Amino acid sequence: MDRTKLIRIFLEYNFNIAADALDHILQKEISEKTLREKIMKIPPNIPVLNLPLIEKYLEPLDSSIQSVNGNNAVKIGKSTKLSIEKTDRAVKEETNKSLVQSDELQIEQDFTQTVPHPSSQITVKLDIPEKASAKPDFSAFRQLFQNRFEQLSSIFMENFDDSDAILDSEMREEEIPKDKSGILIGMVQDTRVLHTNKFVIQLEDPKSGIITNCVMVQDSPSFPEYRDIIRDTVIGISGILPKNFRGGDITAFWGRDIIRPGFSPTQFNPIKNPHKLLFIADLHFGSKYFSRSVFAKLIKFLTLQDLDPIYKNIAKEIKTIIIVGDLVDGVGRFSDQKEQISSYSLQAQYQGLAKALMEIPSHIQILIIPGEHDATQAALPQPAIDRQISQALLTIPNLTSHGNPLRLSLEKMKLLIFHGQGNYELFQKSFQKPNAKPTLAIKHLLEYRHLYPEYGSYDPLAPFKRDYLVIDEVPDVIVSGHLHHAYFEEYKGIKIITCGTFQRDNQKKTQLEGKASLGIIPILDAVSGNVEMIDLKIL
Repeated sequence: MDRTKLIRIFLEYNFNIAADALDHILQKEISEKTLREKIMKIPPNIPVLNLPLIEKYLEPLDSSIQSVNGNNAVKIGKSTKLSIEKTDRAVKEETNKSLVQSDELQIEQDFTQTVPHPSSQITVKLDIPEKASAKPDFSAFRQLFQNRFEQLSSIFMENFDDSDAILDSEMREEEIPKDKSGILIGMVQDTRVLHTNKFVIQLEDPKSGIITNCVMVQDSPSFPEYRDIIRDTVIGISGILPKNFRGGDITAFWGRDIIRPGFSPTQFNPIKNPHKLLFIADLHFGSKYFSRSVFAKLIKFLTLQDLDPIYKNIAKEIKTIIIVGDLVDGVGRFSDQKEQISSYSLQAQYQGLAKALMEIPSHIQILIIPGEHDATQAALPQPAIDRQISQALLTIPNLTSHGNPLRLSLEKMKLLIFHGQGNYELFQKSFQKPNAKPTLAIKHLLEYRHLYPEYGSYDPLAPFKRDYLVIDEVPDVIVSGHLHHAYFEEYKGIKIITCGTFQRDNQKKTQLEGKASLGIIPILDAVSGNVEMIDLKIL
């Protein structure tokens, strides 16, 4: 079985599976029938099946794996055994949600709430519902992709001046333009190179099911972009119909240029009153590599202790901190993680983090979203971190917990916050270029107007009725983490900010040059639009 099929099987039984657990199963020889029989014996309402749980419930995948509760238990340390059992019990008993809990449809509610500030208000424009809308079967995912197509094709039409140039994939003979030229809109199903050095982009119209083979000629203006085309995105292709086309389904098309939904250059919407926003990500609290000394300097900075006047003037205007995912290191995220974490309990990790965050001055509002290491579903988009497991965090009066991604507004300024799953995969697959910056992938996603387009990539997708990963509204600021590299770039008027990390050892095999940005924090001045990078290590 391949990776995509394995993810689909677990989703059929309402389970998300952690990456390390998935890799573990892929290394074993197990039939689909046996796998399904074992999955059916797993207790329900587990949000994420991590490696210890897979070893427990899918045992034996091979003869070397024994139940930790059986008479022939493998020899492990007492603390490790208790931690596995504690993790299992915590996930089963303290979690009241899963990707889908029953076959009944769940109601998705978009909501707006206000988070009060001393001088102004942040408005949560869109958060992620706690439950997906339907059982994760073929029809649910088809509905998700149809919604994606509807949203993105509407955006395409809004950004395109000449709507008369759009071709209908089911065009009748009397509708055919005299010159047979126009633009075809569709979802990228596949791409391939022909022996003639031309390439083909297969476009699908989810409404009609028609698949069009768009053959791109070598002198096409978009020919260099071919290898950067991302599957499952919605694009337009300009070109001409075959000479013998007489109406009906457009199954062949001579393409000249690739047009992405895109957006027009925009202007930053500043606010009136002094307000600085600090963005941090990838704390990985609970990891042995979490830098307590650098975090202590963050507290020193925020509490204005022994600061140079320049830093003091910056720090005293910080009114909002947004933590962009991977607050803790989690449990069972990868095969040898138990050697690298200081606590085998998710609750203990969040309790320790809560104690650390309580040192932040109470006048600063803290907003958090999850990453792939946090206690929520692995599938994107992600609801807020599980409330019972992260209960200690929610006792902090100036902290609110939200889903990933999160759309906010501060007066007229619009912010899009996304942990960034998928950025690493884009660098691996398409953007292996010299001196690549962490903002490169985000610029492409902005042009495609989607945060995580390719289905079957590293992270699974949750079958909501609405595709919450569509960038339906162009933000003034987009913030991401995940890559552990702090960087700032302005692109067509949008301020793109990526965050550093508080983890000394960057475990990611990244295509980016240089070391991880330990303790480098970006700060946005919402009045001027300036972004400053502060290196906490030098304070």
